[in-house]
Amino acid sequence: MKSWSWPAAAAVASFAAFAAPVRAQLVVDPGFKSVGRGWPLKADARQTQEVGPNFGFGPQGNRNETARGGKTPDGIKPLPVDVFTTKDFYKDKDLWSDPRYFRCNSTIGIEANSGAVGTPLIVNNDPATAAWGHCDRDYPRDSIVSPYPFKTAQEHYEALLAETKKRGGPTEHTYATVPGEWSGVYARPGFMPGNENWYRGHHNQVSTWLSLLTPEYQQRMVQQTYHEGRGEAQWPSQYCWPEGFMRRWHEAAVWEHQILVTPKLVQIIAGVARNFITDIEIGRTFKTDGAVPRLGEDVPRWYGETVGFWDKDALITWTSNVQGWMVHGAFEYSNKMQAIEIYSPIRDASGKFQGLVHEAIFYDPEALVQPVRVIRKLVKISEVDKGDPYVFIECVPTIYPLEGKPSPVRPGEVIQYEVPDIYGRPWAHIWEEYFEKGMEKPNTGEDIFKFD
Repeated sequence: MKSWSWPAAAAVASFAAFAAPVRAQLVVDPGFKSVGRGWPLKADARQTQEVGPNFGFGPQGNRNETARGGKTPDGIKPLPVDVFTTKDFYKDKDLWSDPRYFRCNSTIGIEANSGAVGTPLIVNNDPATAAWGHCDRDYPRDSIVSPYPFKTAQEHYEALLAETKKRGGPTEHTYATVPGEWSGVYARPGFMPGNENWYRGHHNQVSTWLSLLTPEYQQRMVQQTYHEGRGEAQWPSQYCWPEGFMRRWHEAAVWEHQILVTPKLVQIIAGVARNFITDIEIGRTFKTDGAVPRLGEDVPRWYGETVGFWDKDALITWTSNVQGWMVHGAFEYSNKMQAIEIYSPIRDASGKFQGLVHEAIFYDPEALVQPVRVIRKLVKISEVDKGDPYVFIECVPTIYPLEGKPSPVRPGEVIQYEVPDIYGRPWAHIWEEYFEKGMEKPNTGEDIFKFD
């Protein structure tokens, strides 16, 4: 198992060699006014301060909290009840849109309070002692939502394809012309300096993320936040459950990426507890006679199915047929989740290839009230024939949810274990069975945020 320390010496040296050009580019200007890629961000998360406490390791120092031990920051009037003191968060729906309900924490701040990783800030397991974040900080919502005018991924993809055709494309590469310089090993995107983005979960008030969601998914996220703040997190990876499509973008979920490029297939693999495999089928077309566009059978896949085309040296892809799932520290998504992704090369002043800007726009009419966008960097650190080969990960379960608690089980130990319904929100089943006695779960109603 790899250690948590990062970056490795090779990655540090590689990153230092081209830190300036990589950090400077949030998006890549394609050289023309595109209908759906390369539009600038309104705000730079790299210039935004973190909202709430971070994980921290070792002795407790200042971890970006404004008050701890149940105290309230100066100048802040607390609500009569919040997510750390409530007896039934379902009944507090009118308060969810107020950052103070979450003590002005980010989603990562909520996890950090409970000691999900590192030293807890909650004292003696009393949630009322949870620390506060910064009520005056937040990454702007209009920099999270997609700037593009499209309502669906299909509309977006078809517009980009039509634009490319007008410019003489798509480019049909052969083995002689395919950009082989893309093939290689790329640094872990989550912890690399200059790769900060909103989906990391550090830069937003929880209430801002809730405003992105439909009523049902608002309720699901508050449920998740409530339990993660009490040390009752149900992380899929700890049970060797699937990780799911959206987990690829969360900061701790993937280590180094390996990319292999051929004329008809581009493959991206990465992993931590599970292997993330993205096969981009160049030039193929989705079937549209099922629940969602797809390539194979009308059955959702954990990482979906992906088609794409080249616009010269940029790769444009569309993923559909995704299995809905959860991401701890983020929000759930549905089987209707689809994504448009644009991989654009980063080059230094001499034209040398440095890596890729990865722009992704997510469409989910069941979970999201608007499409959202995440931009990050994939920085190449070596060729595939250098360093250690890719280690394929087999997740061997040693932790099981016993009476709702993640519990290590020794070889030879006999346990009574309820086999989860993987397709029935098993994390929520555990919470509702063991930790929500006496709560009244309502049917979701009107969207309290009212964003059009």
